[in-house]
Amino acid sequence: MNNTEIFGRDCLMDLPVSFRVIGIGEDTADIIETVKSYGYDCVEASVITNPYGCIPTDEDKLVIIVARDNESHANTIAKTFHDAGVLTLGLLDDADFDCFDSVVLEPIYTEYPKFIKAILQPIATQGMIDYGFNDLKTNLADTRYFFIKSVTSYGNGRVAEAVDFIKSALTSSNLIKTIEWISIFLYFNRDGQQPLAKQEITALSNFVSDLPKNINVIWAAYPDDSIKKEAIKFSIISAGKDLGNG
Repeated sequence: MNNTEIFGRDCLMDLPVSFRVIGIGEDTADIIETVKSYGYDCVEASVITNPYGCIPTDEDKLVIIVARDNESHANTIAKTFHDAGVLTLGLLDDADFDCFDSVVLEPIYTEYPKFIKAILQPIATQGMIDYGFNDLKTNLADTRYFFIKSVTSYGNGRVAEAVDFIKSALTSSNLIKTIEWISIFLYFNRDGQQPLAKQEITALSNFVSDLPKNINVIWAAYPDDSIKKEAIKFSIISAGKDLGNG
């Protein structure tokens, strides 16, 4: 199959999905295969090699553009989606900010699959305290930068330990002064050997209460049976136009 055929297959079909992950160039194939392994029915992941004619469909709500060495192609494709009103997020260096709603603050290529899962999991799965696409759009639309951090903790004090890790990551990176929006996700195993207790949530509620009043916060809780039974996972997505420049 030549590049034109690949392009036509991946970009010109009217796909019955709401969320797309597009890898620019064959060197993103490993990331795209990892995204496919997540098994989210509403997500289509593809690699393309031709930037022209890649158009959004009526179903598209979110596109995540991933690039390693093809930033100009990534910007071209992103602009098409962004101009169509699709929430457009970038995982790449040298992004043109006019083409994206928000671009990852620390573009670490090996971390891209984790970043993508952190974005998609809340909106593609059912939570106990739910977080939908509209929440994600509210938090990330026209914010310029976003930052993702996740940690898994075990045993007694696991929520407090995870919260302390996230708090340290935000303060040590000087992000806390420039965050405008923050989404917080708590994941746990439903069959956990150590069920999530109400008193454990105190550490999370205290963290939210201690944040500066100008930060808008949404938080949610999700079962995730891929987590070990004694563990919890804590993730955040923070965003802001001046993120990290405080």
